[in-house]
Amino acid sequence: MKVKTVRTADRYTKWALALVMVALGFRLISLGWYPLFDTTEARYGEIARIMFETQNWVTPFFDYNVPFWGKPPLHTWITSQSFAWFGVGEFTARLPHFACSVLVLCMVYRLASRVADTRTAQSAVLVLSSTLGFLIASGMVMTDAALLFAVTLAMVSFWFAFSESDRLLSGHLFFVGLALGMLIKGPVAIVLVGIALVCWSVQQRCFKKALLALPWPSGLLLFLLLTLPWYLLAELRTPGFLEYFFVGEHVQRFLVPGWEGDLYGSAHTKPRGTIVWYWLLGAFPWSLALLGLWLGRGWRREPLLVERQAHFSAYLMCWMLAPIFLFMMAGNIVPAYVLPGFGGLAVLVALNLSLRSLMLWVAAGGVSLFILMIVLFSAGLSSKESQADLLGGDRSFPQHARLYYWEKRPFSARFYSKGQAQLLDDPGELTKLVNAGEPFYLALPKTAFAELHARLAEHCVEQNRDKKRLLLSCHVD
Repeated sequence: MKVKTVRTADRYTKWALALVMVALGFRLISLGWYPLFDTTEARYGEIARIMFETQNWVTPFFDYNVPFWGKPPLHTWITSQSFAWFGVGEFTARLPHFACSVLVLCMVYRLASRVADTRTAQSAVLVLSSTLGFLIASGMVMTDAALLFAVTLAMVSFWFAFSESDRLLSGHLFFVGLALGMLIKGPVAIVLVGIALVCWSVQQRCFKKALLALPWPSGLLLFLLLTLPWYLLAELRTPGFLEYFFVGEHVQRFLVPGWEGDLYGSAHTKPRGTIVWYWLLGAFPWSLALLGLWLGRGWRREPLLVERQAHFSAYLMCWMLAPIFLFMMAGNIVPAYVLPGFGGLAVLVALNLSLRSLMLWVAAGGVSLFILMIVLFSAGLSSKESQADLLGGDRSFPQHARLYYWEKRPFSARFYSKGQAQLLDDPGELTKLVNAGEPFYLALPKTAFAELHARLAEHCVEQNRDKKRLLLSCHVD
């Protein structure tokens, strides 16, 4: 009977690993299948493209000669470097962020294997790689996959420093994780880690031991050496950055709903407490599994953990819930804000569910996600759009041609035209442009074409169209 049980467990393990490899492989090859979507992906992709084009590695630019103060540049650096190595495109823009996600899986595996065993580690990887929010973020051009990497590095390193007294390597890697977080998204990374560690150490009555587990003098020095140079250079290059970034982006953005001081028009007004719903959706299907465990039979206490690592489950819980604690009262949030806690979630689920149960949850979650996607797309609820089809995602749009967007210029228009797209919103300037007789392209909403038809009919012909816009070629032979 024991032999049969072991064989069954091995079979489930093989299936689990196969599912992980299939999921990661499919995510990798799909990175270039679809265009960069407005607003987030195209915005960060264009910022990285401008950095690669201008070779200005200190100041990210929102547009040419318009500095981007919203985020530090590390996620832009890795995207720009990918452009430098492999060329500019959708696949290369997303590849570094996918790599960050794979590294997170490696760290989660290492943590679970050292605390429990190999099978638990495999289960943790299966859980994380099948989580909805992780799957989406792993192939998107945004800050959150990189931030997840930084927070996971800090949390995993701290646990090894605390539980194994590994101050030299793990203790310093903890500060490296904080430094990377500061260069990816700023102080919010430190706050997330701090909330998790303070809540856990106070609850477990080991605050003093937790403090002593870290090499504070050398660790803080390492942190400052990694972060301070860029922040000082950024302020010197573009005075006013520090005030806007620390006060505006990290205080007013979260406390003031619909914050009007946003320089980039990206504030997201949401009711306070929305982060809970974002967590339930982003952690699907494992959010439901955790709720079921809590409401049903409670947490399974692993003998290994009781004997050797009594604080570990509480540590994972605080890690998982830290984003909810931080953003519960925030007025401007997006669904990806729950991601930094997903490393703790994965290991926690793996410790409390058998591999067979995990497989069943993966199957049920996969079917549910498939049905959900069909319903959403059938109802036309997908608001994502891109100018790739209009301009030619195959780079068919004539580069260095004058291109104007009427009234609104999406970020994807800038990316796919390689910065050639200009904003035009003055009817008088349009008339002058038409009468000048010089060749140009004009992208405008279909609804606006009727109003401008009289001015454009004799000089412009339709070049292309998508669902919302027409692309006209004017005076082009």
